[in-house]
Amino acid sequence: MTHFSAAIAAWDTTDFTPQLVKAMHALGVRGLPLQKALSQGSVALDDDMMVRVLRSEAQDDQIRVKVSIQYTSIIAGCSCADDPTPQSVLPEYCELALTIDRRSGLAEVLLL
Repeated sequence: MTHFSAAIAAWDTTDFTPQLVKAMHALGVRGLPLQKALSQGSVALDDDMMVRVLRSEAQDDQIRVKVSIQYTSIIAGCSCADDPTPQSVLPEYCELALTIDRRSGLAEVLLL
């Protein structure tokens, strides 16, 4: 579970999206399932992560949010001097569904 209390406090204001994006950036690769979503590389990076809110709605005691994330990955080689595999950065994309409890700010994050 992840905590989004600042985003919950900003719900129904223009500050909701920036607060949610800020919280997701703080989570990065360690807190989001970006490694599981890889399609090209072998190691997820969050240096240039771009988060977009696609949809958000309140339902009873929950806020449901769908986000898209553009990020990068690399194909990790052995790091030997004669390794022929260059470590070029590859584009990655995924969509996540967040279910945030409006009282506690705790959220479940699922890879779509």
